[in-house]
Amino acid sequence: MCNCSKIHFYDVDFKLYGMKVVPSCKNCGDPLSDDQASKFEKDLMKYWGFDEKK
Repeated sequence: MCNCSKIHFYDVDFKLYGMKVVPSCKNCGDPLSDDQASKFEKDLMKYWGFDEKK
């Protein structure tokens, strides 16, 4: 899990772990934690112009 204090929208990369694509931090290369992944998903949905998940 990524231990970086702050993850920006542009600091996320996607990597293949087994048969699953996982968002990862570009700085350290580790997968995002659950909190970081949910924040990234919210930022991504906002950037793309979609409504928030319910």
